[in-house]
Amino acid sequence: MRITLLLLLVGFCLFPNTTASADEVLALVYYGQDTDLRERLIRDTAVYADLGGRLVARLKEPAQARLVQLNLSFRTILEPGPGERMVSLARVDAKWRPAGVRILCEEPDLFLVACRPEAIDGLKRPGIFGGGVLEIPLDWPYLPAPAVSLAGLDAPDPRIQALVNKVLQVNLVAHLTTLTTIYTRRAERPENAIAIKYVQEFFAKLPNLTVKTEVFSSSYGPNVIAELRGYEKPDEIVMVGAHIDSTAGYSSRRSPGADDNGSGSASVLELARVFASTPMQRTMRFALWNAEERGLVGSNAYAKAAKNRGDKIIAYLNTDMNAYRDPNDTTDVDFIQNDSTPSLITQLTTISQTYVPTLGVKKGYFSRGTSDHRSFYRQGYPAVFYFEDIDKYSPYIHTSNDDMVRSTNDMNLATLITQSIAAGLATLAMPVPEPAFTLNVASGPSVGGTQVTATGSFLSTTQSVKVGGRAAPFTRVGNTVLFETPVSATLGAVQVEITNLAGTGKAPFTYTLTAPPAIRIPAQLKPGSIGFGAVGGKPGYLSVTLISLLLGKTDMTVVTLDIGNGNPGALIWYHIGTLSSGGGTVVIPVVVPNEPILNGLTFHFQAALVEASLKEVVKTNVASLKIK
Repeated sequence: MRITLLLLLVGFCLFPNTTASADEVLALVYYGQDTDLRERLIRDTAVYADLGGRLVARLKEPAQARLVQLNLSFRTILEPGPGERMVSLARVDAKWRPAGVRILCEEPDLFLVACRPEAIDGLKRPGIFGGGVLEIPLDWPYLPAPAVSLAGLDAPDPRIQALVNKVLQVNLVAHLTTLTTIYTRRAERPENAIAIKYVQEFFAKLPNLTVKTEVFSSSYGPNVIAELRGYEKPDEIVMVGAHIDSTAGYSSRRSPGADDNGSGSASVLELARVFASTPMQRTMRFALWNAEERGLVGSNAYAKAAKNRGDKIIAYLNTDMNAYRDPNDTTDVDFIQNDSTPSLITQLTTISQTYVPTLGVKKGYFSRGTSDHRSFYRQGYPAVFYFEDIDKYSPYIHTSNDDMVRSTNDMNLATLITQSIAAGLATLAMPVPEPAFTLNVASGPSVGGTQVTATGSFLSTTQSVKVGGRAAPFTRVGNTVLFETPVSATLGAVQVEITNLAGTGKAPFTYTLTAPPAIRIPAQLKPGSIGFGAVGGKPGYLSVTLISLLLGKTDMTVVTLDIGNGNPGALIWYHIGTLSSGGGTVVIPVVVPNEPILNGLTFHFQAALVEASLKEVVKTNVASLKIK
């Protein structure tokens, strides 16, 4: 098949178009099990539907000849007439034939028919996924979706496993109970607003989420989107979604929609809770779609708008029905291959088996309908569909019996599938790791005040910097952190700890002495308040409050005072003490014996920090005060 595929690519000279021309036909092209071939066909020609092993496409004459030459099968399809729509109808009974429509093509498992738009709803049948109806718009060809390549699949990541383990069955049951008590969630019914209000309020209670309600039609309820913005790659988006509307045929009929799709909606709400407090590299969006049962209307509107905005959606994960298990079925999740990205299915299979090993994984084609993943896949976004079972899904859907007693009979399966989705989302969105960095010392090193630059990865969410256990102010510029080391009485190596949203990274820093070894000049010392007593008396004195802007606890503070009119005078006072961490004040009573007149004199204050074991003090003027 590799050689055939290469020849096919060389021979195709096809370009997407949306209207038939004289040299092309509408055809059903058989690609079989080769989903890679399907992806290439979508890139090379105008494809309008993926029916599982078959594509509805328009083929130009060169493509027809090449397919024949390579023994790749296709059959022509009759065109719908003016005002008609092409619809695929699932065929679960070999003897059944649809009435009131024009048959364009007949297959063992489906019919392609033409009908008026208003007749489409009447073709839907209860108990069949999507009513067994899939509308195929022939004015909207697929856009090719890129392959997905994920890193870190070789070994489990404990951070991802922790997220998987946070998914709780009790929460899924609680959401499902609330949603199914609503009489109907049908998109055009007023009761739909009750469900929308519930999910809005739930999202609003979660931290770090931005919630939007998007109206796409005056006939249906809105979509609700909650976003968790990424920290490292915010423009890259990972999405999970489910439709919240339900149906049971007639508009007035009760439709609890437990499995279809209360189960999927509950999963999305629980996944939002799990991830809301976890910093991720990519942006995550949690979506509840409306009017899926009316033809993927809500998700179609969103996917089109996202494409027009240029949203960079890395992957869309869809969950629609995940809580029913036939008594004879194994506990597994089924990936629907129709309208799904093959590379994404392959990698999500590995992820699921790694983090949720008790959940089996299957994949296969589905001819009985589709779900919201199709909206994204058609727009060229990688997409995948998590489903409870291809052949043995709930027989109660689209009826009033789609309730929690009969239809969602295995909430353990729902929990495992939700955990599998959580593992996939986490691998795609990537948790923010602890910072890793190296230190570049711009000046020093010394016993304090050294300018240091930390460069590395995942520093953009830095929350604190500590040097030897003491906090240091910092400035963050992208993945670079700038800080100044606080003073220390300890020489030698200490740990620099930089903490971001995910944890703490460490690197060494070494304190050493510089000349003169006894001196560590603090931040500027400023006079605060001045009080006079017995000015001109014997003895005269004044009281000065000095404010230290030091940021760390000091070992010793020496303050000296010289008296003189701009000239050094006699050293008359020492203060030895400790300033608390974060700075502080020192109140210094200055006694001036045998000096009857203070007015007109200038006082020069000096300060230095010294190690307790050192004795030499070199004075440095840092503040002056003239008494007037």
